[in-house]
Amino acid sequence: MAGTLVAAPVVHVVKAVPLLICVVAATGFTSCDKRPVSYAEARKVVDRRCVECHSAKPTSRAFPVAPQAVMLDTPLEMQRYAPRIKATVVVERTMPLANMSGMTDDERQVLGRWVETGAKAP
Repeated sequence: MAGTLVAAPVVHVVKAVPLLICVVAATGFTSCDKRPVSYAEARKVVDRRCVECHSAKPTSRAFPVAPQAVMLDTPLEMQRYAPRIKATVVVERTMPLANMSGMTDDERQVLGRWVETGAKAP
C-alpha cells in the first residue's frame, strides 16, 4: 500500500462546510456582524419576550415560578445568563419555549450580538 493517498481529511472538511453554512444560516449570526448592541436594546427584547416567565414574579400563567430558577430581571442576571441566552435563544432556538412570546429572528440576532460583543450592562 506504499504510495496510496489518503483523502479522508479532505472528505471530512468537505462534509463540514455544509454544516457550518447551516449553523450560520440557522443562527443568522456571522462573525462579520459585530455591531455592538447596547444593554438597552437587549433589555427591550428580554422585557418583551423573556421576563413573562423568567422573572422573580412571572406573569405567565404557565409558570408560577421562573423555569430552572433563571431570572432575567436585572442587568447582573442578564450578564450571568448571557452564555445560556446565546445557546438557547440564538443557537438552539429552544427559547422562548415553543416561541410562546413570538420572538422574531431579528430579536434573536440582537441578543446574540449583545452576548458576542461582551454582554455589557450599566
